[in-house]
Amino acid sequence: MAAGIRSIASCSSASWEPVFAKVKKAVVFMDNATAECLHWNGGVALLFASGALDVKEFSSFESGEPLHMKAVFIVSTPLIGQTADIIKDIITASHFQYCIAITTVTAEVHCFARTGGYDASLESELFYGFEDKMLQWMRNMNYTAEVVHVAIVTASVCPSLFITPSYASLFPLIPTDAKRLQNHRQDMMFVCSMSCLFEMLNVNEDCYAVGPTSRIIASELASLQSAKNRRKTAPNRASVVFIDRTLDLVGPTGHHGETLADKIISLLPRLPGHSSDVGVNMADLCSTSSQYSNDVVVPGCLAHPRDGYTHSMLNTMVTSKQKECLMEINRQLVEAASQEGLPLQLTGRLGRVNADTLQSHLKLFKGEKEAFLNHAGLLQLVMACIKTLKHDKYPRMEKLLSVEKMIILNTGDSDCPSALSQIKQIMETEKSYDIEDILLLLVFVHSLIGDESHESLEEERQIKNLLMKSILSQEDHSEVVRWLVGYQNKEDGVRKAIFEFYNKLKGLNDSRSPLRQFRSILESQSYQSEYKPILKQIVDEIFNPNKPDLVDIEYKSSGLKDLLKSGFGLFMTVSKPRPNDHPLLVLFIVGGVTCSEVRQIKEAVAAHKTNIQVVVGSTSILKPTDIIRHAFSQDNLFLDDF
Repeated sequence: MAAGIRSIASCSSASWEPVFAKVKKAVVFMDNATAECLHWNGGVALLFASGALDVKEFSSFESGEPLHMKAVFIVSTPLIGQTADIIKDIITASHFQYCIAITTVTAEVHCFARTGGYDASLESELFYGFEDKMLQWMRNMNYTAEVVHVAIVTASVCPSLFITPSYASLFPLIPTDAKRLQNHRQDMMFVCSMSCLFEMLNVNEDCYAVGPTSRIIASELASLQSAKNRRKTAPNRASVVFIDRTLDLVGPTGHHGETLADKIISLLPRLPGHSSDVGVNMADLCSTSSQYSNDVVVPGCLAHPRDGYTHSMLNTMVTSKQKECLMEINRQLVEAASQEGLPLQLTGRLGRVNADTLQSHLKLFKGEKEAFLNHAGLLQLVMACIKTLKHDKYPRMEKLLSVEKMIILNTGDSDCPSALSQIKQIMETEKSYDIEDILLLLVFVHSLIGDESHESLEEERQIKNLLMKSILSQEDHSEVVRWLVGYQNKEDGVRKAIFEFYNKLKGLNDSRSPLRQFRSILESQSYQSEYKPILKQIVDEIFNPNKPDLVDIEYKSSGLKDLLKSGFGLFMTVSKPRPNDHPLLVLFIVGGVTCSEVRQIKEAVAAHKTNIQVVVGSTSILKPTDIIRHAFSQDNLFLDDF
């Protein structure tokens, strides 16, 4: 991290210290978001090491055992509504005499959630009021109750990337959503959480935005009164650029990612209750008898923050090309087998590593309990690689990549069929693709072409009819199709859902229309076109040695002094602020990011030979189908509202 500034990883870990101090002799109830943060920051073992008696899901169906006298609730939402109801249900079903509610949401947001505005005098009153409620639910006002705010905001995936699990469902609006938006204020919670992060980093941050949703976030963060107060005494400087995911959906919906981590996240199932990590079936390595089913063995995962070697390997998987990654993970696996004295036989072509190579070395650890425990983290990453490379959908990913490359190359060439014509032909002739693939291709094309799209109404009508026919022909809809059409199985309902999907696609066409520098992500050359990721464009413009005006990267001032700096001063000669003015630059993608994009940013920054520390943050690590859920599902505005 930049000189004098704490790393985000150390802040993430340190944020849990107040929690660990509270859990001794307690049963702990955690919601999914806080559990995911802990997962990336050391895991549940840290709670038990701090004296916790048990850790349970935050659910009305859970309760303490008769001997459990103390409970700690760790939640990522305000202590109102459903959250308060669940705490009440758990307490009333138990015999607690001491309850602590730890919320990651600031008193400022609690005040806003209760009253619709901010009143500093109500902050402590709201927390004290909830303490009284817990005492009432324990049925004895002489027992003990506490409410504590702890700034659990981030989870550090690797040195180049952090995520915010509490806001995994936060996604930028597209123009068609704005009409349906009423009082969705998750952005206020997010702004206060980001302010807490910068407080932990002890920095005075300049706020920038690219895109309409990011503009709201940056403006609210810049003008937040508590943030203004802390900036006055912060000794370090930083910049944060918020970027709307909807400005470029080509990256997350396409299959051109060069990192192995992207393929793993795309093909393997999510770890239950998580928004970024995956579940790795370890049964093949763990079971020595056929009596064990796949459901018996707890799934492996990618996150092993307390294992330095494995954590470093994950960083390689996120930031390196697939071939380099496979070579490195095989080298570490061979080294681990050698350390344990396992009967290693090196086979295969020198310099070439595939799934079979990894599997032949991995099976050496089966039945070797001590060797397995010594290298459990690494073995989980290796198994994730094998399961991905041998996945039955892996060859289809390669075919889809070829289709996407052809669409990119031919776009803009009047002698070639339109992108929609190519998709229509696939729908009519290729039976190996499912509806999910077609939906993602449509999003890919509309985001790629933007407002330069000239699709014909006839092509649109034909694709809509083909989609409807495919959906109606299915007896059981996949999860992705249910996100799109719900549980509709009648023609009128499906037709309406497809009509709404297409309206959002057209809204997606216009997402970059207000931009001037970054309006196009497709660069046309003499005989072919090339995809230019918007994140790379933004990095290149920020670090451009010629320092062009950054007309699409909006600076949000927090006061008169900043307005003067940003170019509105009439009586002063000032330089306009730029994101690379300070030693730390955070690029935060609102709506999720892919590992390949993290790699692109890292390489772009390295090419400019800057001393500025650049860290990528996002709401989650995306798999392609996440885009359908977040942008196109029937309830995309209120996926996880409080």
